[in-house]
Amino acid sequence: MTREKIQKINIKFQDLLDKINEIKSDRFSGNLIIRIDNISSWTLSFADGKLAEVSGGIDSENRFQRNLAVACLNLSVDRFVKSNNNEEIFLNSNAIAQQYAIGEILFDIMQFSQHKRDRLSYQFIPSGDRYLFSDNLPLLDIEPILTTAIKAWEEWVSMGLAAYPPSLFPTVQMSAQILRLIDSQNIHNIIPSFDGSRSLRSLAVYQQQHLLDFTKPLLPLLLLGGINLSLPSKSPLDRISNWQNSTFSIFNNSCDRSTTVAPLIACIDDSISIYHSLEKILTDCNYRTLGVQEPVNILPILIKNKPDFIFLDLLMPTINGYEVCKQIRKTPCLKNTPVVILTGKDSSIDRLRAKLVGANEFISKPVRAESVLTMLDKYLNKYSLN
Repeated sequence: MTREKIQKINIKFQDLLDKINEIKSDRFSGNLIIRIDNISSWTLSFADGKLAEVSGGIDSENRFQRNLAVACLNLSVDRFVKSNNNEEIFLNSNAIAQQYAIGEILFDIMQFSQHKRDRLSYQFIPSGDRYLFSDNLPLLDIEPILTTAIKAWEEWVSMGLAAYPPSLFPTVQMSAQILRLIDSQNIHNIIPSFDGSRSLRSLAVYQQQHLLDFTKPLLPLLLLGGINLSLPSKSPLDRISNWQNSTFSIFNNSCDRSTTVAPLIACIDDSISIYHSLEKILTDCNYRTLGVQEPVNILPILIKNKPDFIFLDLLMPTINGYEVCKQIRKTPCLKNTPVVILTGKDSSIDRLRAKLVGANEFISKPVRAESVLTMLDKYLNKYSLN
């Protein structure tokens, strides 16, 4: 590699992985600086293709100390019992802490990259000589750390937490409803610590819990806006943005959604592929989604969850969309909920019949993002930002 800077803009996360693999395989030394939109940058420092140091991002001041505490807890007891070499114990705990810290950064890059629609850029600044780093920070192979970080991100997504960065700092907005949720989740003991002074990650360590186990009980409060996640109040990022005053504003994209309670959109379709297509469109714009594939469960699920908007398939086994729509309009808590029919048929007779049973609109399959978002803007404009 030449000593010239290598820069790529508006790329996908996979493109970044390709660059990291190149650095590893060709044993390059230098700084890989990663940016996503106008979020604080991350720096991965490599020596001979191995990771030497990491820095930047959100909650960077406490990152190593937090992970060192976890590393000391996770270090094999045998190391302490059988080894009289204090330096060996120290270096092993530092190595584990460094792995955890790198994993956090890779997790954050994946999360912010997804929510910023891959508006990712990097700059690699090579060094002609091998970097001279502290002996206390060992050189590490990034591949196993990356594998662990990807698994952690997939678990985070599977729990419905994709929109909530653990690097952000929680505060609580109390109300009667939120107090009832706190009671139901039995989390009174941790709520006082949600004062904006620690990130979710730091709070989990403070409570001696795994991050996922710590955060799962908080999801109902996050969904209702009872817990706000923001940048640390003293962060220099505060001077370039008003993000810290909005629950989800750090994830604002071209859809410009930023609400304390994101609208819940129900997708009633026996086709998993149709639902996944809709889900992708909706979650990219920070809507919550509710998928219903079983016809016999449609009405009970809708009554229980009370969605703000319903996309309804016209043709399903055992029951058709007209009948479902008729039942929705007879249900008091759903009678005013907008219903848009999804169909491959779009005749004047179908439209008339849909109107007679109370449907608001039609959308033709296959669903397109423009049509879906137009309908949502038309009937849920109270959620749009001005």
